[in-house]
Amino acid sequence: MNKTIIWGHRGTGFTGTQNSFSSFRNAIDMGVDGIKTETKLSKEGELILSYFNTLKINGEEVPIQELTIEEIKKFKLENNESIPTLREVFEAFKNSDTRYNFDIANPKEGIQIIKTAKEYGLVDHIELAKPSTRPDSLSDFFTEIRNFDKNVMLVNSVFLKHSVIEDKHFELDDMRKLNIKGINVNYNYTNFELFKRVKDHGFKFCVWGVLFKRSMKKLLTMRYKGEYIDAMMSNQPGRLVKFRNELQN
Repeated sequence: MNKTIIWGHRGTGFTGTQNSFSSFRNAIDMGVDGIKTETKLSKEGELILSYFNTLKINGEEVPIQELTIEEIKKFKLENNESIPTLREVFEAFKNSDTRYNFDIANPKEGIQIIKTAKEYGLVDHIELAKPSTRPDSLSDFFTEIRNFDKNVMLVNSVFLKHSVIEDKHFELDDMRKLNIKGINVNYNYTNFELFKRVKDHGFKFCVWGVLFKRSMKKLLTMRYKGEYIDAMMSNQPGRLVKFRNELQN
């Protein structure tokens, strides 16, 4: 029987400073299987891990893509750490067997993640996801990436504005054409019927935004054909790991 993979959202989520080295390290120490985060490209095309599109420099909001790594490194997070680059994180945690799931803004970011992961021998440890806030079709969003790499794990985060998730929202033809393995949905929309439908279509079922104890326990004990939900992402990853270890044997 599978166990649910636990992703720490931006590290430890609501505990500590998100997308900082200490947050990532603390999440790994808690026992998460992987880190869920976002990437941005610097002016010279280097990847950093940040949710924000801009940084406040000298009182002015400047797009990250207009800043060099040297300029970005001068910016301090709330805990006085610098924004980490993807290379720094891969190097720091290369011996931990940590997995990485990245929300990407565009194919260029995705391709650069793959190139960097290949340098570290980590392509089988990464997943690339279309953010749930993006209405783009899967074909528009992922085709260039899939043409670049035939095997990297791709995840379809269902567009958040769908009040009821129907099969048409999965874009099943594109998922199969592009070899997209997982469907990621917000926990507010998650129920057994949706879990069953996704699994019957042959895809991994992932849930994001799980925060509360009752929801965690309910989802961690949900099973279909002897299998648990494939993955869950949380801003309270320590709590989720604890319950997973207690409830799934």
